[in-house]
Amino acid sequence: MTIPTIHKLTPAFDVLERLGGKSSVAAELRVSASTLSRWCQPHPKGTGGLIPQRHWPALIGLAKRRNVKLSVSDLAAVR
Repeated sequence: MTIPTIHKLTPAFDVLERLGGKSSVAAELRVSASTLSRWCQPHPKGTGGLIPQRHWPALIGLAKRRNVKLSVSDLAAVR
């Protein structure tokens, strides 16, 4: 089942899209797609666009396997 994207807060939404979308990334991280949806939601129900740091290494590894340029700066929304 696909969960529609309502909230698109960054950096979470941008990172998930670059890596192939919620369903694809959720399968790789072994979390539910609704967990990733919460990353894109505003507080108090979501993380406000922030990606929990415990997932950063797995996301960077996934990006390397998929040949997608992704850095810690992208994950932290630091420019």
